[in-house]
Amino acid sequence: MGGDVGPAAVVPGVLAALHGGVDCDLVLYGQQARVAAELGGAGAEPGIEIIDCNQEIPMDAAPAQAVRATPDSPIVRAMRDQRAGEVDAVVSAGSTGAMVAASLLILGRLPAAERPAIATFFPTVRGETLLLDAGANTQTTAELLLSFARMGDAYCRAMHHVASPAVGLLNIGSEPAKGNDLAVQTHQALRGSELNFVGNVEGNEVMVGECDVLITDGFTGNIVLKFVEGVAQFLNALARSGRLEPQELEGLKAFSVAIKRRFNYEIYGGAPLLGVAGVSIICHGRSSALAFTHAIRVADQQVRCRLPDLIAGALSGPAGREG
Repeated sequence: MGGDVGPAAVVPGVLAALHGGVDCDLVLYGQQARVAAELGGAGAEPGIEIIDCNQEIPMDAAPAQAVRATPDSPIVRAMRDQRAGEVDAVVSAGSTGAMVAASLLILGRLPAAERPAIATFFPTVRGETLLLDAGANTQTTAELLLSFARMGDAYCRAMHHVASPAVGLLNIGSEPAKGNDLAVQTHQALRGSELNFVGNVEGNEVMVGECDVLITDGFTGNIVLKFVEGVAQFLNALARSGRLEPQELEGLKAFSVAIKRRFNYEIYGGAPLLGVAGVSIICHGRSSALAFTHAIRVADQQVRCRLPDLIAGALSGPAGREG
């Protein structure tokens, strides 16, 4: 029921995933009548079950309080079913705060994870970079950021088959002593770790793609993510502004098409919440059917490679990763 469009986007995305070769059953949590109407009638599709939910979590509600107050909301019921082993993953474009809170309160943290982190990919010149944290933790410590780096390293190894992911730290300068106390302490922690730490990454180097994993606190990471998403929007708005000469407008339109293709959040599906004892995929509020299709595929891949177990091993240290 979440997101800007609700079942009108979710259901077509679900059908596209099933018809596109994703080998899993799907359970849709929400208002049964609305979901069934999008499906063309209850029971119209094999491999799909509808769980009727009679509550919703408002987007502006206090996350933890809302989770406790709405036991019959789709997010809460789906998370409880995952904890009970009835489902293997939860995908939602509902409230990000509610998804984080429900994941923590119901699924719980992995044994060595002090806090979870939202991980998200964005395109770079050289390919893709995994940014974390993208919004779950606005206040962090060097120890937390080191754990985020280990989770990102495990994700890239398992999901993208990168043998030795390059890990960078977002900072205002390349020198080890640059930045605030947190940045300096985190640099020291990463440099002394077993990770393939490539040093600090300045803001003007982010899109160049010097690293596979980029570490920062959730406050800064969320700003970076939304700035990157805003580039294509800026170009489209500039094209419609009437301030450009005809030849400039023609060139900008062609460039905008290329940028939109590279910066399209839909191809990444959703952002995994790493560090919880399960698979939790947080989708963009503007998610289209295509975004949901990709989010379902990502969730399926995480379940099949047992990503939570791999992250738990990564957080336990080098011995855990080898095991």
